[in-house]
Amino acid sequence: MTTGAQQVSGLSRQAAGIKRIADTLSPGSRISVIPIHGAERYGAFVSNDPESFTFHDVDDKTDVTLKYSEVRKLKQGYGGYNSISGKHTDRKHGVIAVVVVLGIIGGLLIAVTQAKN
Repeated sequence: MTTGAQQVSGLSRQAAGIKRIADTLSPGSRISVIPIHGAERYGAFVSNDPESFTFHDVDDKTDVTLKYSEVRKLKQGYGGYNSISGKHTDRKHGVIAVVVVLGIIGGLLIAVTQAKN
């Protein structure tokens, strides 16, 4: 008799963690997938099996199947939408970009007011 823990033991610790997350997702759940190699992808969870999971990429409009061992991070939800590129983005990157732009503008304003004095 084989238990569920023994079946998962063929996966690395990282892959087993990704599988546990995938096991909690329901079809249609919004997810962000960060593969070990490649850019973050966003989509709707479709299904999973003992070795891999499938999601529908919302930017490419294709179904993507990845092995748990190919994924660095799997998280629920996805970031914002970049209307210029037409792709979804990680919110953390957007926040960092806004902070940098505001810092540059603030620095320019300080420089201008000091130049007037």
